[in-house]
Formats: sequence, structure tokens, C-alpha cells
Amino acid sequence: MRTLVLALFLALVAVGSAQAQFRIGIGGGQRAATPIAVLEFEAANSTSVQHARDFTKIVRQNLQNSGTFTLASSKDYPQTASAFLADPDWRSWRQTDAKVVLAGSVSVSGSTIQATYHLHYVRSRKHKLGEAAEASLAQWRDLAHYVSDVVHLNIAGIDGHYTSQIVFIAEDGGATSRVKRLAIMDQDGHNIRYLSDGSSIVLTPRFSPDGDEITYTEINSGRVRVILRHLVTGQQEVLETAEGTSTFSPRFSPDGRGIVYSLALNGNTDIYYMDLQTRARERLTMEPSAETSPSISPDGRRVAYESDRQSGQQIYVLDRTTGITRRISIQDRARYATPVWSPDGQWIAFTRIKDGEFAIGVMRPDGSTEQILATGYVVESPTWSPNSTALAFARQERQTGDGSVKTRIYAVDLFERREWSLPTTGEASDPSWSPRMAQN
Repeated sequence: MRTLVLALFLALVAVGSAQAQFRIGIGGGQRAATPIAVLEFEAANSTSVQHARDFTKIVRQNLQNSGTFTLASSKDYPQTASAFLADPDWRSWRQTDAKVVLAGSVSVSGSTIQATYHLHYVRSRKHKLGEAAEASLAQWRDLAHYVSDVVHLNIAGIDGHYTSQIVFIAEDGGATSRVKRLAIMDQDGHNIRYLSDGSSIVLTPRFSPDGDEITYTEINSGRVRVILRHLVTGQQEVLETAEGTSTFSPRFSPDGRGIVYSLALNGNTDIYYMDLQTRARERLTMEPSAETSPSISPDGRRVAYESDRQSGQQIYVLDRTTGITRRISIQDRARYATPVWSPDGQWIAFTRIKDGEFAIGVMRPDGSTEQILATGYVVESPTWSPNSTALAFARQERQTGDGSVKTRIYAVDLFERREWSLPTTGEASDPSWSPRMAQN
């Protein structure tokens, strides 16, 4: 995983611990997004004008798509950033919707970009934060994501998800000549890089807990393999090979020491765990039905998966300590698939098909508080943001005219239910969200 090298060289204000104002609001709880004014970052010199504009755009977009903030309308801002920082007009600001004001400047010098940024509460006039950070000019987008994370942490009390990435399957070609390539991009859809050449079919890429590796399924010449790939070196290892059978849906354990995956042996598909050090394989399910799409809880104690053992495709949770399995999906006439634990362990995301409609939703690990977040012709493959506040997923949409289907990646926040699309260059499916990027 890339390391974002940021020099935090100026602490203008000593700030106490972040106030934990963030509360999950789905499932009947009350939660109000915080209105924030993101003033246009001032350009410190003539070479910084365009970067200041682009920097502002990224920060605004990040915070708008967080579910934690709403952007106060820029046409209502009574001051520019420079005027506000010189002498805040608190009377005028109290007439706006903004509860928080973010103001700062951007300076480009040679191959370096620097951003200074300040956070103020409007009602209390409190100067919450004042800092500066710099990065290489080539990493200016990363710097904007970093500042967005700082704002999120200081106002919401938890980290943002802006310094993260998404690995996915980039798709090209017609239905009979489909080319699928591994690809990776920033969480906002920019900086797309391809990790494979399309000579093999690749499916279900998933990040390791530290973000340095991915595991995925590869199909080539009838052979199905589970692959471990190191993102920095590009080195690959074959973890499992299935000839004449199938192995699929690999996913790392939360401690990174193993993977869970499905393996079809002797006509039966079950969930297995593999220790990555010893390569020892442990069978976790013993039913005569088909079990697949496993996901281990953050504490490592439970495994959620889908099974067709009763009432069609449903979600079950296995307690690895007691061996007890419990069905948690309960909707009548509905099928459930692709369960995924949230990083904070509070929710399980899923794909649901009911009365011919596809949906992405979440439920508590005991099956309660089911909430639908997105629907569509086909929506599938949910994946959690590293701070458990948003889901990315794949959506197929019918095209007008020729009736063809296009697949794109979308995201939705859990609180405002606001959706946004990620601007991939072509069709894209099967996303997996990374942990937050390391910052040195």
C-alpha cells in the first residue's frame, strides 16, 4: 500500500482530545449531520491558484459524501477565507446554517505543496484546530484527502475514510469476450492503476487488514486458484488450487494471519480457514448444503456466510468457540448473500433479493435492525469503508436504447443514505475497500 508522506510541521493551536459527537443513526437512532462551511482555500501565490481550487473541490466532495457533514451553501458565505482568518464576522456567520467553518490556504513551491487549515465553531467562536501539512506536489490529492480526514476526526470524533483505496474488477468488452482486470483506485475513483493484464479471469479481490496485500480468485484454462498478491512488490503466491472443482470468495481474517474461503470437495461446498504461515487447512462447516462468501468478525470469534441449507439462500453466523450456528436473515420470500462484517463489528452488510428486487442493506449480527440502503436492477458486492460509515457496491443498470447492461461502482453513506458514483474509466465490479493508508 502506498505510504502518504506528510510532514506535519506546524501546530498552531494545542487541541484537546476530539469530542465524540458521532452517533450511528440507522435503525431508529437520531443523528444529525453537521453543517460545515468549506471556504475556498486561498492561493498563496500565482502558481497555486488552480491547485487551491482543486484542493477545495476535493475536500468539499469528501465531506459532502461522508454522511457526517452537510455543506452549507457557498453562496451564503459572508466572508472569504482570508477575511475570515483575519477578522471573523461572527454576527454574519450566525445567520448562516454553518456550525463549523473550515478555512485555509494552499501554497505551491517547486515540487512541494503546503496546506494550512483552521477549524472554528460558529456558535462558541472556538478555534478548534490550526495546522499545516505538506507533501510532494505529485501527492496533492493525497494531501486534500488527509486534510479531510483531520477535519472528520476533530469534528466527528472518529477517523474519516478519505485516505483509503478500493481494489476492484475493471471490465471491458462484450458479453462473449469479457476482459476482467484487477485494478486499484483512490476512494473517490481517481488514480486508477491496473494490476493484471486480463489474460486470466479474476474475481473477488479483498484487502489484507494492513492494506499491503490482496487475495483474489483467478480462473485460467479451467483451473481455479486462490492468489495472494503483495501490492508493493507485485509478487504473487498460489494459496489454493482446485482442479475439476471450485475454490472462491477468499477473505483475510482480521488479524491477517489467515484467510477464509469456499472450497468444493467431493461435490460439497464448505467454508475453510487457511493459516498463512503453515498453509494448514481447517474445515469450518460440515453441512451437506453449499456454504460460501465467508467473513470473519473483527474479534475473530464468529464467521458470517451464506448457505442454502434451508429456505434457499440465507445468512448464517458460526460461533467458532462454541460451534453453534444461527441463521440471522429472517425476511420471508427473500434471499440473502455476500455478508460482510463492518470494521467496528456493529453491523453485517448483505445483498438481498426479494420479489425480484435487488438491495444492499445492513443488519445487526443477531439479525435485528435490518435496513435497506440501496436498490436497483442488480446491486451486489457490498464492502465497508474503514470507519464503518459507508458502503461501496456494484450496480448494474439497463441502458436505454439497446437494452444492454452496464456495471459501475457506487457508494452510499449509512446515515444520510446519500449515494454517489465512482468515476471509473469503464465498467467496474466487485469492489473492496482498503484500511486507511499509513501516514508518516
